[in-house]
Formats: sequence, C-alpha cells, structure tokens
Amino acid sequence: MDNISVVYATKTQHSKKLAEAIGKEFDVEAKNITKHPHPKAAGLLFLVGGIYAGKSNPVLLSYAEKLDASITGKVVLVTSSASVTHRNQRNLRALLVGKGIDVVDEITCPGGLLFIKFSHPNKIDIQSVAEAAKNISRKVATSAAGHDV
Repeated sequence: MDNISVVYATKTQHSKKLAEAIGKEFDVEAKNITKHPHPKAAGLLFLVGGIYAGKSNPVLLSYAEKLDASITGKVVLVTSSASVTHRNQRNLRALLVGKGIDVVDEITCPGGLLFIKFSHPNKIDIQSVAEAAKNISRKVATSAAGHDV
C-alpha cells in the first residue's frame, strides 16, 4: 500500500512507541501531532493515541477535526489503554465517520497508568500492534485492488 502515514498524540509515551513500531514496518516516520498539527494527504493513515478516563486524547480529537475525506483515504485507529472496558476510540471513530472518513479497523492493546498494568505496552504488545498494522495494510491494499479479503 502506497502513501501510508503514521501520526500520534501521547501523554505517557506509549502511543509514541506504538507509532514508531508501525512507522518502522512501513519505513515512514511516525509524527507527533503536537509538532505536526496540519494533516497531510494519506491513502492509509494510522492514527495512534491513548484512552484517558474513558475518553480519547483531546489533542488527537483536535487533529481529527482537521482531517478531510478528500485527503485522508482510510484510517486505522491504534489505541492503548489501562482500562479493559474503555479500550476503543468510540468518540474519535464517530467524529471520523461523521466526516465521511472510512475507519477500516482499530488495533487495541493494553496500556499502563501508574500502578495499573504498569509494564504495558511491553515488547510483545508493541510487536503485535506492528504486525496487526502490516496485516491491515495488506487487506486494504488487496481490497483497493478489487479483490475481496
């Protein structure tokens, strides 16, 4: 798949680790959206951020507000969270879908906060996220080529 971008927002550096692992899979630089706040065109965008108190990182939501379906083809959400019940980016997904942006999948993994799951995401979690990103990219490329997955 061509034109892959990886961007992240982070408070705990977990999202940075996940984004960098995904970027390495595709030989692209993972960009921190606080330093790169203006979205660039992407055929497949990996949007990486954590869940805090059951909600998406506000910086990530602010970035998503700027996305446009005409320059952002498909999005994969990547999330880490210490919570088991609030691991999905529900409000971020709703925002993107409302803008007509195709959210093709979401990769989730455990995250740690203070003493809760402190050792996560660990090397195995990060490796699993990078592998899932590669698999999703293949599926999207196959689908785009006119083949069913």
